[in-house]
Amino acid sequence: MKPKPISYWKRYDLLYKNYSKKDMFRKLKHECKKLGKPYKKKDRRGRKSKFSSIEYTAFICLHKIFRKKYREMELESTLYLKDKADHSTFARNYDKIPETYIEMLIANLVNKKFIYWIADSTGISTTIRVERLIQGTRNKAKLRDKLHLIVGYDPPSQTTFIIGAKATDYHISDSQGAIQIINNQKSESYILGDSAYDSYALHELVKEKGLIPVIKPMNNRVRKPMSARAKAKENFNLNMYQELRGVVETVFGGATICGIITSFSKKTNCRRLDSLMIALRHNLLASIRLSLRVFYATNSV
Repeated sequence: MKPKPISYWKRYDLLYKNYSKKDMFRKLKHECKKLGKPYKKKDRRGRKSKFSSIEYTAFICLHKIFRKKYREMELESTLYLKDKADHSTFARNYDKIPETYIEMLIANLVNKKFIYWIADSTGISTTIRVERLIQGTRNKAKLRDKLHLIVGYDPPSQTTFIIGAKATDYHISDSQGAIQIINNQKSESYILGDSAYDSYALHELVKEKGLIPVIKPMNNRVRKPMSARAKAKENFNLNMYQELRGVVETVFGGATICGIITSFSKKTNCRRLDSLMIALRHNLLASIRLSLRVFYATNSV
């Protein structure tokens, strides 16, 4: 007999009834163990660490994706770890985690192949004010960062996973951010993007990696008629673009609702990690939903 379809609320009901935050911590810890230690102690001086770098990374990441502060981590540490740790210890260990480690952790949570890839980026707000020279006048403006994503989408199951993520300065262009992500990828999927991704460098890389571009062309004239960009403009599928491009906004919508679209960190590395927590949160919850959906489908009568 054909399995019953799972409604939206049923999926979330299964998620929170079958998975606790401790289960999520174990899952993150398991993925971190597969990647290895994120960082090592630089010297032999100082007090011995209470927990391993893997335990610190899994614990801090779990609380960051739920917008917990370091003081709250200190209060809840004994619920997940064998002993209590000070809030300053969590802050120091968070700054030690490399960005590349979290990027690999995000990618390792993906357990599906996708026909459609969608590129997009969003600005990450901060509370830090820096001096800016605007039209000859010095003013203080809020510092902003940017998160670049490549989202995989499967229409039959309506599943989205973040295939790759990169946190950068706000002045890095969308196409350059996508180039940094796609450099480590290879597929025959479609890749969708708005006109901000219509650059010669990105189109050449897309062609090299075997991807099929569905990138909205800019209105300006193509200077190189024989380039990959000119060919993509000629074969642009407007219907596919309009139907699928908006899917990526669900990722940013979820991050805005849970309140992690803003970073309160002062250090650059911590702000970049805060940005990557958006992608980590999405992939962690998406992998749990997918596993529960498979379980429900195989056990329904």
